[in-house]
Amino acid sequence: MPARSRASRPVFLRWTDSLTGRSAILRTRDSDAGASLDALVAKYLAVERPDALVDAGLALADSVFDLQAIQDRLFSLSDSGALLGARPGAVYRCGVRELRPDEPPPAKAASVVGVSASLLDVSIDRSEVEPALDRTGFDRRRWDRNRTALQSFVEDAVRDGARAAPPDLDDPRGRVQFLRRLALAVWRSPFENYSRFTGRKIPYKTGDETALNIIAGRGAICSEKVQALKFLTDEYGFESRYVFAGPDAAGLLPSDRLRRALDRLDFDGARPEMRYWQHTALEYIVDGERILVDATNGNIPFMFVRGRELDGILDERDPAPVRVRMGTYGEDFYYHRAPDDLTASLFYAMENYVPEIDLVQVFDNELGLAITKDYLIAPVPYKTEREYADLARLYADLAAPRGLDFDISPQWSLDGAVGAAFAADEPSAAAAVMESRDHLLERYERFEGAGYGMGLAAARLR
Repeated sequence: MPARSRASRPVFLRWTDSLTGRSAILRTRDSDAGASLDALVAKYLAVERPDALVDAGLALADSVFDLQAIQDRLFSLSDSGALLGARPGAVYRCGVRELRPDEPPPAKAASVVGVSASLLDVSIDRSEVEPALDRTGFDRRRWDRNRTALQSFVEDAVRDGARAAPPDLDDPRGRVQFLRRLALAVWRSPFENYSRFTGRKIPYKTGDETALNIIAGRGAICSEKVQALKFLTDEYGFESRYVFAGPDAAGLLPSDRLRRALDRLDFDGARPEMRYWQHTALEYIVDGERILVDATNGNIPFMFVRGRELDGILDERDPAPVRVRMGTYGEDFYYHRAPDDLTASLFYAMENYVPEIDLVQVFDNELGLAITKDYLIAPVPYKTEREYADLARLYADLAAPRGLDFDISPQWSLDGAVGAAFAADEPSAAAAVMESRDHLLERYERFEGAGYGMGLAAARLR
């Protein structure tokens, strides 16, 4: 290609966070030709108002969403949410090569949004950055960014009728009403994993991202929902802490062993202890009264437990079990107050250090793509007809003793009797399940290898 053609191509800059895989593509100005990494960071990464890049025609809204997500993790933040500078330890790379601050990133020919262009492709490695976030500034920044939508959701949730006034937060009874109604609104949102493979395709959502997903008519799993509820109630001055729960997790919480698992990222070695944090909830303190809130949904009933019953459930040494049903069978869950550092480390690890976290929730944790009080919808990956037949037999063996109706298809289809009933009862969820197939298969083959078919199973729960 002649030099003049190369020089006339637009130049795009892609920032990719190597831990989460989030990428933001921006168009640079002609005056930035040959700019150093430091200059590009200052102009296109440390920008205080990324939405100004959209106004200037240098970025699309989706790229700004991911750029802000990268900023919030990479930069130190003031309590008001202002950027204070990059946190120590970040490394910028082009491919495997580390870039010097004074070095211009190399350009390569690429097609960007359908345009023949030059691309400066820079990955940001945060693996040596201190994991503890500036939580006050992080939450402030994210609330302010979506204040109108978040406030409207909360105000609608806590009213008892469209024309009613919200509960009075200056009154103790009003504060309890406010908390219960908001928690119920989160609980009523779908328990689902299909959002990981549709829309923005976020493998593991933060609290504010989950709240926005709920506002959009979708939902999340337990650990995302409790972060959403805490994010919302923190804004209104409620005091809360996380609670871990899990099947047959009796006795003391093994905090030290769980910390070691997180320090080493050795989840296989800590598998027996991991049942203790299989599920998450919240404990609130409202005017001195403790309230246990479980806003998970799926087919777990709403929990808003107070008084003597709570004391038994959260007894440190001998907690009383709570019978729940997650999926197709009942289990005894034991709830434990969780240390703040342990929950922060767990959520940070799931978001940043488990690259296949979206698949873990679907397959390893056996949550499928959607669980309602009446249905469970799960993907069925297979390579051969024999593998598919074995999986179909496994579903039959699970369903028969419990008297469950189910259907399974080697195709991505809800055409069976149970799948069709699910589609009729939950049309939005069914549409999202059908939409999730391509990205789910792409992600599955990335970690398990190529050559998979992907079917669907649908079970009617009793």
